[in-house]
Amino acid sequence: MHSKLGMVTSVEAQATRAGVEILEAGGNAVDAAVAVGYALAVTHPSAGNIGGGGFMLVRPEGGPTVAIDFREVAPMGLTQADFDAMIEARGVGPAASGVPGSVAGLNLAQRRFGKLPLARVMQPAIQLALKGHVIGQREGMTLIWSHRALRKDAEARRVLAPKKRALKPGTRLFRKDLGHTLELIAKQGDAGFYRGKTARAIVAAMGKTGRITLGDLAGYEAKQRELLSLDYRGLRVEVMPPPSAGGVAVAEMLKMWERLRAYSHAPDSVAAAHFFVEIAKRAHADRRFDVVDPDTSERDVEAVRRRWLDPMHWLEPHPIDPKRATPASELHSLYTKAAEELEHTTHFSVADHDGMVVSCTTTLSAGFGAKYVVAGTGIVMNNSAGAFGSVGESTLKGGRRMTSSMAPTLVLKDGTPILVLGSPGGDTIPNTVFQVLRNVVDYQLPLSVAVERGRMHHGFLPDEVRYERRKPPATGVLDGLKALGHTISKKTIPIGDANDLMRIDGEYFGVADSREGGLAAAPKQLAPSP
Repeated sequence: MHSKLGMVTSVEAQATRAGVEILEAGGNAVDAAVAVGYALAVTHPSAGNIGGGGFMLVRPEGGPTVAIDFREVAPMGLTQADFDAMIEARGVGPAASGVPGSVAGLNLAQRRFGKLPLARVMQPAIQLALKGHVIGQREGMTLIWSHRALRKDAEARRVLAPKKRALKPGTRLFRKDLGHTLELIAKQGDAGFYRGKTARAIVAAMGKTGRITLGDLAGYEAKQRELLSLDYRGLRVEVMPPPSAGGVAVAEMLKMWERLRAYSHAPDSVAAAHFFVEIAKRAHADRRFDVVDPDTSERDVEAVRRRWLDPMHWLEPHPIDPKRATPASELHSLYTKAAEELEHTTHFSVADHDGMVVSCTTTLSAGFGAKYVVAGTGIVMNNSAGAFGSVGESTLKGGRRMTSSMAPTLVLKDGTPILVLGSPGGDTIPNTVFQVLRNVVDYQLPLSVAVERGRMHHGFLPDEVRYERRKPPATGVLDGLKALGHTISKKTIPIGDANDLMRIDGEYFGVADSREGGLAAAPKQLAPSP
């Protein structure tokens, strides 16, 4: 799909069309991205949300790029005992929920950069909720996977799992409670969610175990952050800064890859795969243990940033041996304390005909978050409190944002965005972003091919290499990695879902990753600007 009028790509076709509708109505890329974000809360409820959080990069034509952090925040009253009980309950229920940030983040972007009224931008999502949307193949699969868990909560059962068998693709699903909540936000802005009726309903849903209060909700703020930027092979790469740990990992991997000149190895060679796995191990150690909400840290932020962007901070004490795999346990003393990250996010990319681009990733953490719905509102709540670590920098603290692997990314050439990148997938996100970027920049592949190529993953823990069964590495690569001492995982499910954009000579090329079956679409015509 290509067009000079703009482009929208997301995991869900009806949400993509919502964004295209707003572009055709005269909205810009931010208007369209906000429309997609709210629509995904309706049509992709396992990850799209207003009860979770996310990160967004916005670059107006001519710049500069703005990073918007709307990650969830730990309730002020959340204690270590609450955290331990929540982990014991596997992240299900109100105790697992952080204060949601999606509404504040989407609205902040729209207030600062949008051209249309918020009510107009939200209209497609409201209509999808009130008039019903058709369950797609991907949504149908997630409803099957989570059916039993959703039926354990009375409101989730009523809204998302009303029958003994999961709702099937092709079924029209009405989300009227959510539609009315969205209408309130459209009329009142942030106050329609963080105060009043909706806020009281969220607090009431906390019961005996949840800790979100009216004060927590009223005090939530989406924030603009200073970008983490780096040069890579003559291009400028802009990634989301902390509390995004994924952005840090992407930056570190690029700097190590460049320093080692690993791009000189053939794409399907054992050497290229080996160096990728080795830099991923190192970067993911920092992702897990060295990133924290900057608002709650006393560290010298600038010094830490400089270290992250210096490849020798890893390659000097832990050089990569081209003939031997480095055990992950040798790279960090906290190896045995690491925990696997939950894996259900969603990413979308948007561009308009004036050159503005948006890269946005949102999450509920696990699929359908904490597996409960706030009564009378349609809000599926996150279980992001489980993202805190028991060791390292990002441990539990009331009012602290959790770190996340979400990593919206932009690549610029001579000040113009040429790639808009991102992916869902928990700790696989940085590796997906890196591999798509590498495929385009280093291997000169078209974006469609770069996205569809098979991917590999190493996230520090477990100390094993994952690959995709349906898109396996070239013949001999896995055996070659084994010979170097790498352990190959038996988990061979798809890795990531890159819904990305590329700009060439003023024309946008959009790709919706086939792994989750999304849609890239462009406006057919544009209304005059309002």
